[in-house]
Amino acid sequence: MARRLAIALLAALSLVALSVPALAKGGAVTRFDSLPTDFHAGQVYSLGYLIKMDGVEPYKADRTEIIASSADGKTNVVFPGVADATPGHYTAQVSFPTSGTYQWKVTQGSYFAPFDLGSINVLPAIASTSSSSTPLATGDPIRDAIPFAAAGAALFATFVLARTQRQRRRLMRTA
Repeated sequence: MARRLAIALLAALSLVALSVPALAKGGAVTRFDSLPTDFHAGQVYSLGYLIKMDGVEPYKADRTEIIASSADGKTNVVFPGVADATPGHYTAQVSFPTSGTYQWKVTQGSYFAPFDLGSINVLPAIASTSSSSTPLATGDPIRDAIPFAAAGAALFATFVLARTQRQRRRLMRTA
């Protein structure tokens, strides 16, 4: 009887030991929303990225950042990711100090290993004609006003149509 109990216990422990790797997560994948065609030293780029657990489910990392190291190992830069309203989505402000080839990766919280992004070639800085630095992204005031103008035109058209309908009803009642 004790022998059967020992065999059953050993079999149960073996099943548990074999099932633990099956329950482990496969990893996380990081994908950028989009990337510029060229990176220039000194320019600031706003890079949005999404971390997905097992490549499927958005993952809310406790901490994420983009880490870049120059090929010669002399330059290491870290750009913290800031979460936004979309689960698992982050934005980092990235600026490479010098031109050259960098190896970069994204940390995906403390649970997953960093996601290797490979290498990136950073071009020399663009010559500036002004002494002030260029802001990250300045909106075009005319382009930004188009939705408001369209909404105003739609509201005006609705008002004119409603007024025309009221006038027709009045004429129909008097006739």
